[in-house]
Amino acid sequence: MPAAAGCPLRSGLRVSAEGIQTQLPDLTTPIDLGPETDQVFLLLFGTGIRGGTNASIKIGGVDAEVAYAGAQGGLVGLDQVNVKLPRALIGRGEVDLVLTVDGKAANNVRVRIK
Repeated sequence: MPAAAGCPLRSGLRVSAEGIQTQLPDLTTPIDLGPETDQVFLLLFGTGIRGGTNASIKIGGVDAEVAYAGAQGGLVGLDQVNVKLPRALIGRGEVDLVLTVDGKAANNVRVRIK
């Protein structure tokens, strides 16, 4: 059974309605969810996630869709969680992100939403 750990490393990805993917360069600034036609994903990296059967995320108390949770693929031992950011977060500012895997919570992470 995995023991969800922290997710100290994170990056972001924007996908336009046309399918164009753009890496978000700097997550020390608030994440802009952009136009309604775009989808924005937060990519979290940590350990103790793979092997879990149920990963869930709440961001600012709002349920977010976990698009992927498992092995990162390029680095041995590193796990990745891809989270689709809900548009309900627009304008929320700094909020808590709570990742839970099989009932075990990871270390809290804070993100800023524009």
